[in-house]
Amino acid sequence: MFRPIGVVGGGEIPMAFVGSIAFLIFLLRYVSIRLSPSAQNNIKEVPMKKTLTVKVRTFGSAVLETIWAIGAGGVAGHLSA
Repeated sequence: MFRPIGVVGGGEIPMAFVGSIAFLIFLLRYVSIRLSPSAQNNIKEVPMKKTLTVKVRTFGSAVLETIWAIGAGGVAGHLSA
């Protein structure tokens, strides 16, 4: 039987749809972090190591949140059948 890519079974949320929604949430979170005003009035030097640490931590938390969203969406899709 032919099924579209990402469709697991009848009555379930397609995994491609869950993945695309998770990616959209990840992208919106990244854009909101980049566009948020981060004390632009208080311009002072910040060590490069601290800047990189904060960026890596922010990116890592966004990735973990995305993975969690995909997993939660997958579980919700499997429970709906």
